Amino acid sequence: MRSTEHPTAQHAAAQSLIQRLLSWLCFTVLMFPGVAPGMDFKIYYQPQLRLKMVVGEGRIQEGDAKKFLNFAKIADRDDEGLVSLVLNSPGGNVEAAFRVVDAMDKVRVYTIVTNNARCASACASILFASGERRSVVGTGLLGFHSCYRRDGQIYARDSLCNEIIAANAMQRGVSHAGINRFVKQYGAKDMAWVGRDVACKLLQGLCKPGLLETQYETKDALMHSFDCSKLISVQAQIICGDAELTRVDQTLAEIYDQKIKTSANKARLRADQRAWLRNSRNVCGDKACLQRSYHLRIEELKRMRS
Repeated sequence: MRSTEHPTAQHAAAQSLIQRLLSWLCFTVLMFPGVAPGMDFKIYYQPQLRLKMVVGEGRIQEGDAKKFLNFAKIADRDDEGLVSLVLNSPGGNVEAAFRVVDAMDKVRVYTIVTNNARCASACASILFASGERRSVVGTGLLGFHSCYRRDGQIYARDSLCNEIIAANAMQRGVSHAGINRFVKQYGAKDMAWVGRDVACKLLQGLCKPGLLETQYETKDALMHSFDCSKLISVQAQIICGDAELTRVDQTLAEIYDQKIKTSANKARLRADQRAWLRNSRNVCGDKACLQRSYHLRIEELKRMRS
């Protein structure tokens, strides 16, 4: 017989069960052993998408939910009303991960693992799987293994923990087979790393792409968001995150390389280039300013005689 219970009531019942079971798991850690940096959140402005995104890195631990909410408040929402959360984490405490999920549910989140980012253990099976939208793009990787309870140097398989994670994933549209595909084969010190092809094609329901991924003009920007967020200067982040500026930057670099090879006064040319970087490019704070700066410098270099 088909249940007549309202989906919202079913969701609430499932959440209640998960909350009760979590009280048994205060010390359970689901992560790749030996990696324990603290989780850190920051805002990255993606210029091509015109979005302030949240980037979350490091080990999941107590207090991360509050930190995430503080950053989510100042992040932008995409056309679907979602806050983009770029993940790069080895996993961490299961209870802490579910507290972050509670915060994510309040905010409505698009979880993304991009080029050169890795989201493993509790990050993959709890945080990533709990996004309202979920994408693995470019060279991003998800890592799965069984949930284990750690007692000193001993790791004991924790079937209850695995059941809670599976229950959470299934209520979010991930198939039971998808979330548990690698659990029985990989222990605490092993990891099944999967890329987009496996995660989004073979693990049914795990990926749930948003508009940012499905639209060609924004997918590339999304793909490079994690790499660009690692750059220090505002100018470098803007250039990295914008396809047009990246092409202009490459054009200038090629012209400069040609000029330096044939220049009779290489020291002077290098000094001029450093002065341009310091006094023109590096004072810009937006795309329009950078475009003007680059175009002026390109024309100046073209006019130079060897």
